[in-house]
Amino acid sequence: MLEIISNGSKWAGQQPDSIDVLVETLKQYTLDPTFEEYGNFVCHNPHWIKKESNEIYKGCTKIHGNFYTLSHVFDIITDDKEIIVQLETLIRNNQQTEAYKQAKIELEEREKRKQEELRTRYIKKGIATA
Repeated sequence: MLEIISNGSKWAGQQPDSIDVLVETLKQYTLDPTFEEYGNFVCHNPHWIKKESNEIYKGCTKIHGNFYTLSHVFDIITDDKEIIVQLETLIRNNQQTEAYKQAKIELEEREKRKQEELRTRYIKKGIATA
């Protein structure tokens, strides 16, 4: 089973890209580290909210994410072991690149600045103390 819910930056009604396009994109572009918080791109045997989805997708893996500097969202559900291994290998390799590590640092620094700005705002309003 292979269900490509989304793959690529598409308008409503356009067909998603093929797995081959995702493979090439994973080789060329840096993944968005934000997706580590949502299953780290690959979720084996996910739990679905709808009972019927648990039956339909039993034994499947959900592969989903986006890229750091390219809008190419992907959301794929499959039980095809070859596709799972291929995509998970490419994802893990992508996460080992210097570009990915740098993107992760940038996101962490951005979040830290955001928290500091929020704290400063609360202090100014008298909601928090220095």
